[in-house]
Amino acid sequence: MSRKILVAAVVAMSGFAMTACSASLSAQTGNDIAGTSITNTSDVVDSDAAVTNVDKKGQLKAGDRIKITAQDPWVIETIALNGTEGDSVQGVPAPGMQWKSGPLNPQSLTTMTATMRNPTTGQTLDITRKVMAGPAQDTFSAEISPDKGTYGVGIIPKVTFDKEVPTSSRQDIESRLQVSASPTPVQGAWRWLDSTTVAYRPNGFWPGHDKVTITANLTNARIPGGSGENDAWGKGKVTGGFSTGRAMIINLNGKTDQGYATIDGKKVRTFPISLGKAGYTTRSGIKTLTEKYRYQRMTNQGVTDEEVYDLQVPYAMRMTDTGEFLHAAPWNGNIGYANTSHGCSNLTMEDAEWFYNRMLYGDPVVTTGTDRPMESWNGPGGLWNIKFKQWAN
Repeated sequence: MSRKILVAAVVAMSGFAMTACSASLSAQTGNDIAGTSITNTSDVVDSDAAVTNVDKKGQLKAGDRIKITAQDPWVIETIALNGTEGDSVQGVPAPGMQWKSGPLNPQSLTTMTATMRNPTTGQTLDITRKVMAGPAQDTFSAEISPDKGTYGVGIIPKVTFDKEVPTSSRQDIESRLQVSASPTPVQGAWRWLDSTTVAYRPNGFWPGHDKVTITANLTNARIPGGSGENDAWGKGKVTGGFSTGRAMIINLNGKTDQGYATIDGKKVRTFPISLGKAGYTTRSGIKTLTEKYRYQRMTNQGVTDEEVYDLQVPYAMRMTDTGEFLHAAPWNGNIGYANTSHGCSNLTMEDAEWFYNRMLYGDPVVTTGTDRPMESWNGPGGLWNIKFKQWAN
């Protein structure tokens, strides 16, 4: 029964790819583990039909590829692979002159059987090579933040890698990251902030009273090395997570000079506010509380000669990296009537103490009614100001 040169591929083994180009892959072969079998009665030997990059070598580096090149007039008809990650049979498109595998995983043993055919005589020949991949020469891992604990529903978790991840590898790395939440599941998306950090966000704030688990399964994940550098391989599985507390959301309106707070969807407090005056406009958008101080020194000395101040500010809760705080301002007689601060969100002593005593890292603060937008880079909560459609893309 004749064989067609183009055979459909049935692949059930990750880490191997079919191509008509040559490349390199790490493997170990030798006379003690290499074998050749002829499926007809001719005296053809394997070197008449094909040559491989593992005919004589005992070990190639992890990340290299098995390569085989047909010798005229022979062609490669199919490639069968058997290894620690499963089995596969791959057809090789015409003209079937070259084939290469995907990068071999560290310390994996793979058996490759290439079925060759001579179109002129109809002869077939099976060439078998056993290939042992070498150990990883370089590795990488990751850290998951935040640390275990209870946070506000505006928390944004991140995974930070100790190697730079090139754009070409990010989709594979991202596919190895999983987020689960219980008892209320969430739908969200990852977004790369830079070459080492990826962040996860739902479409809206997290549900309150939820437990979130984040897993990074980096086993055999590969970051290709640059020129003259070894590939880096992931080190096992990294797990982290956190819990959300009650869902407290603080809302501030710069037009009405009023605010209100909700907990688990119910309005629990209304209060007067005073935001930044002209020239010191408070940003509108989403921020999150990240630090709190019973007293915090605030001064503009050395920054400007206009309206110099140097104050010990009570019940100070940071919202942005650039210095916006939610805090008490007992010196401000315009709270509830006018925006006269230097950019912070001023509260009465009573209201500031109430929030200070209940604050969780990651509690969202949503400000409206000013003409200055919040920047996405300005503090951990700034990332909520990226529209989710853009975030997910």
